[in-house]
Amino acid sequence: MQSGTEGIVIIVVAGTMLMLLLATFVASFFFLHQRRILKHKQELVSVAETFQRELLQAQIEIQNHTLQQIAQELHDNIGQLLTVVIMRLNSLEDEIEQSTTQQSVKQTRDLVRTVITDIRSLSKTLDHETVERFGLLPSLTLELERIQRAGRIQTQLVTSGDVYSLGEQPEIVLLRMAQESINNALKHANAHNLTVSADYNPDIFTLIIADDGKGFSVDEVMTRKLDQAGAGLNNLSRRSGLLGGTCTVMSRPSEGTRINIQIPRN
Repeated sequence: MQSGTEGIVIIVVAGTMLMLLLATFVASFFFLHQRRILKHKQELVSVAETFQRELLQAQIEIQNHTLQQIAQELHDNIGQLLTVVIMRLNSLEDEIEQSTTQQSVKQTRDLVRTVITDIRSLSKTLDHETVERFGLLPSLTLELERIQRAGRIQTQLVTSGDVYSLGEQPEIVLLRMAQESINNALKHANAHNLTVSADYNPDIFTLIIADDGKGFSVDEVMTRKLDQAGAGLNNLSRRSGLLGGTCTVMSRPSEGTRINIQIPRN
């Protein structure tokens, strides 16, 4: 009788251990399966992010090449033609006798000289080699000075912290983002003042483009279709993501617009 009881106990214990082993195996299999699924999802996300970076990189390279060609055309051809116009105006001023006409020629000549100066500044800010050679801040200074001379809006560049290089490619991307933001302000904001701030923190670089214009509803613009106005805001966000950073747009109707771009130093 005792031997039969011991046999039952052994069977129960063995069965329990077998069930525990089976449960452990099932749990381990489920855990490993979940890990594989998670790893696969992470790989898909990584592939998608890499694709987006490569796509944006290609777009930026194409844009830089196109803008460089435009800059070269402005500097070499249009600049030279306007220089010829200056020479003709100089000759014309010497030939005419009426003082009022001479004054008109002089004013026209001064206007053409201003146009030449603006074209040279524009060609420099369009050419990515200018950024590579001089850096982000001098390029922003050129851009804002050119806009200031037009007299449409008051501009200001404010810097804080110890200035450091972010690398050629990031600084080119940041300049293009700043130019797009400034252009949007000039086209749509009806602003009187525009301030660009560059904050060089030890670990994070912050670029802020702020205007005192009419502002807009960010939510309404961000939900527009791709073929409508507002795609530029998404483009700013994507480009900041390419640099491992963020872009925040803050605006309300009648309260101006503030675009805050942050990227890590490294």
